[in-house]
Amino acid sequence: MNAKHVARPALLRSLTLLLVAAASGSALAQDPKTTFNIVVPAVFGGKNYNPFTPGAQHAQPTQSAIYESLFYVNGLDGKVTNVLGTKYAWGAGNKTLTFTTRSGVTWSDGKPFTAKDVAFTFNYIKANPGLDLGGIWKNGVESVKATNDTTVVVTFNRVNVPLFSAIAQNMIVPEHLWASVKDPVTFANEEPVGTGPFLAETYSQQAVRVLKNPNYWMKGQPYVDAVAWFSTSGNDASLLKMLKGETDYGYVSIPDPKKDYTSKGADFSYWWPVNSVNALYLNNLKAPFSDVAFRRAIAQAIDTKDVADKAYAGVVPAADPTGIIPGQQKQWKPSDVAALAPKFNPAAADAALTAAGYKKNAQGVRLGKDGKPMPSFKILVGAGWTDFITIAQVVGENLKALGIKTSIDQQEYPAYAGSLQSATYDMGVSWGWGSGPTPYYLYFQSFAPEFSGPVGKQASSNLSHFTNPDLTKAIIAFSSTSDAAAQKKAVGTMVSVVLKNQPWIPLTARTSFNVYNTSRLTGFPTAENPYNDGTPSDAVGGRMMLINVKPK
Repeated sequence: MNAKHVARPALLRSLTLLLVAAASGSALAQDPKTTFNIVVPAVFGGKNYNPFTPGAQHAQPTQSAIYESLFYVNGLDGKVTNVLGTKYAWGAGNKTLTFTTRSGVTWSDGKPFTAKDVAFTFNYIKANPGLDLGGIWKNGVESVKATNDTTVVVTFNRVNVPLFSAIAQNMIVPEHLWASVKDPVTFANEEPVGTGPFLAETYSQQAVRVLKNPNYWMKGQPYVDAVAWFSTSGNDASLLKMLKGETDYGYVSIPDPKKDYTSKGADFSYWWPVNSVNALYLNNLKAPFSDVAFRRAIAQAIDTKDVADKAYAGVVPAADPTGIIPGQQKQWKPSDVAALAPKFNPAAADAALTAAGYKKNAQGVRLGKDGKPMPSFKILVGAGWTDFITIAQVVGENLKALGIKTSIDQQEYPAYAGSLQSATYDMGVSWGWGSGPTPYYLYFQSFAPEFSGPVGKQASSNLSHFTNPDLTKAIIAFSSTSDAAAQKKAVGTMVSVVLKNQPWIPLTARTSFNVYNTSRLTGFPTAENPYNDGTPSDAVGGRMMLINVKPK
């Protein structure tokens, strides 16, 4: 008998008890017939449904189940799906962008949604710059106005066509509630009112549940009555829940998904599309990582193929040194980057460090420029993330050969993300915090100055805290034209500057880690039906999965 089916009745009882406890003693609003159960390999933070806070800080359902954007842009193919917007059009030489908003939509408190809410949201972000995680107002937007209840006009002071994605996928909030919020950066928004397919119900640091919105504008969807997220201590615990049939979906890295998952039965499947890169981030604001010679030398010392093989059993390839994903390399990768790209050569790395003033003592310990032994550097990873832990182990062994000591620093997700964003780390393994249908999005989010910040101040996505005037000019040049040749030239400059300065070290391709147990539900995104780009259930694209998954 299959163990996962045996576990289901006991699971349902335990989940109900857990969710009841999460409701702080109050009775559940309803008893859903069909619940979509999701496992997350991380401990949840405090109760926060603020859609403007970074992903590490808000509750799992915030940007996928409760709030909605105007459109969803699939990062794999650039396909645009209508959400609260039904049409968009560029005008005035790409200096205006006009949106038509959906009629007949209501906020979950019964108030009507209109284009005025959209205009309010963007102007609210302008008035509170800490909310501008997409860098909208710093990159050409001059004004956002609602000309009537279904029309919004965005005016630019310079052409920036790629900014469409950030504008289109920004969460929209109700003016009648948020206009009175004076400090939105710290506002927890514990009783969220959105237009999304689900309503917030119960919350704890172990479990979160949302219930189907009975007045949702998309008739007949979602197909499930509730979605519940359950936290675990890491990938191994999450995998066990999936194998037992306790959860239907997880964003879980499995060292060997064919051997350890799909071979266990017909109900077990996964879809891991490559959409970004995993990199070793180097804290460019802290010595010795602030020294480009040091950064370039250690890049030579890391065997990225071995990193990928050991972390993902050959399922995920090593990263291209440019960070450009395989599906975009033919069109965008410059032909002349080979000379700049680091090549695995420990002897050359050792010699380069010595030449840069980082000598070894008689015991083989690497010394700083002051002649003193270097401290042991920490490699930051998410707690229980087995793939990142393995990556850090391999990197540590590679650097040990140079006389550099390291240790692995496992932190729970909120603290992990916070350390990267506040530049309070040495080295850290993370993904590219920006992706899209061209390399522009990765370089823009990863290295534009508006996404960086000094030590102790949050950087939304420039985790290496590296900026360069030539790189910034190239980012702006790409966004200011729709000419393919000019854009390719700009990408060439971006790649060249980053390879010469090595603010990060691309290690492996970054795939989505969608893992499915299809014993109860169907309709998940797959290679055959990639209606989202493989994003997890707490991201903008996650909404697409939540409304499409249905009972068998």
